[in-house]
Amino acid sequence: MIKSFHKSLITLFILILGTSCFAQSTLVSNAIKLNNKTPNFKVLGRAGNNYVVNRYGTTTHVLDIYNSALKLLQSKEIKLPKDQFIERYWLQPKDSWIISLRHGKDKSYLEAHKLDTKFNIGQKAMVLDSISERKDLIESNLRTTLSLNESKLLIFSPIFSQGKIDYFYTKVYDNQMNLLSQQKIRDPNLLEKSFEDVMLLNDGSFLFITKNKNATDDNEIYYLSYVKSDGSISNSSYIPIMEIFKKLAFEIDNVNQQLIITGFFKEPSLSKNQKSGASSFFVSKFSLPNFENIFTEIVPITNDFYLNLTGKTSDLITPQVYTFYVNSVLPRIDGGMIVLTESYFKTEDVSVNPSFFPGSSMSNMNYTTLYNFNDIVAYHIDSTGRCTTQEIIRKKQVSSDDAGSYSSFTVANLQDDIRLLFLDEIDVNAHLSQASLKEESLTKSKTVFNLGSKNVFPVVKMSKQVSPTEILLPSFFRNKLQLVKIRF
Repeated sequence: MIKSFHKSLITLFILILGTSCFAQSTLVSNAIKLNNKTPNFKVLGRAGNNYVVNRYGTTTHVLDIYNSALKLLQSKEIKLPKDQFIERYWLQPKDSWIISLRHGKDKSYLEAHKLDTKFNIGQKAMVLDSISERKDLIESNLRTTLSLNESKLLIFSPIFSQGKIDYFYTKVYDNQMNLLSQQKIRDPNLLEKSFEDVMLLNDGSFLFITKNKNATDDNEIYYLSYVKSDGSISNSSYIPIMEIFKKLAFEIDNVNQQLIITGFFKEPSLSKNQKSGASSFFVSKFSLPNFENIFTEIVPITNDFYLNLTGKTSDLITPQVYTFYVNSVLPRIDGGMIVLTESYFKTEDVSVNPSFFPGSSMSNMNYTTLYNFNDIVAYHIDSTGRCTTQEIIRKKQVSSDDAGSYSSFTVANLQDDIRLLFLDEIDVNAHLSQASLKEESLTKSKTVFNLGSKNVFPVVKMSKQVSPTEILLPSFFRNKLQLVKIRF
C-alpha cells in the first residue's frame, strides 16, 4: 500500500514536471474596434515596460500603449503636417523615434522625431538630410531596415537622373540617431541589376543582393555588394550549381559575420511537358567580407524521407516535392542553423450558381481561391555544415479568399528552445498550437488554447517577440483588434 502510494506520487511528479516544461501563461487585452480611418494595424513591440501597437490609415496614425498586463493605458494620435509621411517607428527602451519624409518646395527632408517615455513628440524634428529628387520617386523608393538587434538603422534609396539610377543613397544611424556612415554608391552591380534584398548587420555594415536582369534558368547570377562599416565595398557573385526551385533565401549570421544562402534545387525535366519539383535541399555559408565558402550541404529528397513526409512511396525514380519553400533561417551561436521550410500552394475552385429566373439557361460562375499552408520541415545544420536531422511538423491550414492571412507560423526563440506557433486550422473554433524543435524526425504539436474559449482569432505571422520569454500576437476578429500575450 505504501509502495503503491509512493509510486503514485512519483508518477504525479513526473506528469507535473513534464507539463510545466511546456507550460505557458496567456493574457488577452480588451478589444478595439477598427474604423475607416485606421483599418490597418501592426505590433511595433516593446518600449520600456509598455507594449505599442500602431493603428493606421492613409493619413491617420494612432499608437495604442498597453502595460504588461495588456491594459490599454492610452491611444495617442500622431499628428504630422499633411506633406509629411511616416517611414518607420523605431522603439527604444528610453527614447523612441519616428522617421519621416517631408516634402518641401524644392527638396524633400528626411527627419527624425523623438518620442519620450510618454510618447509625446519632441517640439523640434531632427533634420537628417535634404534630398533633391522628384517627390514621387523618393516617396515610393525610400526604404529603411533595422539590424537584428535593432541597434542600427539603414536608410537607402535609388536616386535617378535622366530616367536611370545615378547612385544608391545610403545612411546608417545608431539608436541615438548618430550618423555612423553615409555613401553614394555607384557600383554597377547595384545600378544595372535587378534588386533582390538588403540586410543590415549589427555592426552597421550592410549587404546588397542583386540579380542579372531577364535571367533564365540557365544564367542566374546573384551579385553581392558588402559595404563595410568603414565605407569600403567588397563585391562577389553567386552562381547556383543547379536550377533553383522557386527562389533563394538569404540570411546573416551576425555572431560569426557570415552569409547564409539556402533553398531547393530543381530536378532537371526530361521533356518540355514534364513539371519538375525540388529533388534536393541545400545550404551554403560564406564568410564576410571576403565571401569565402565555409561549407555547402546538399540533402537529397530520398525515398525514405518522401515516405515519411507524404505517407506513400514516390512514383518517380528521383522523389520530388512541389510545394516547399524556405520560410526562415535561424542561425545558431556555434555557427550552425535551423532552416524552416513550409509547404504552400493555392488553387482556384469554380462553382456554378443556377440562374434565379426559371427557364433561363444563364448561370453565374463563382471563383474561390483556396490557400493551403501545410507541413513544416526543419533542417538542422551543425557547425560543420552537416544536416543532422530533417524534422517534420504536421499542420494543415486551408482558407479561402483571404490571401492566407491567418495561416503559416511564427517563431518564438526562447534561447534554450525554439517554439513554432500556428493555428491547427483556419477556423474561429480552432486551436493555437505549438511545437518545440528538438531534432526529432517527427515532432508532435501541443495545444496552447482554444480560440473560441478566448474569443480571439490570432494573425500569427504578424506576431512580435518582445522579450526572451514573451511573444505578442494580434487578433483580428469581427473587425476588432486584440492583443494576446503568451509567456513561456
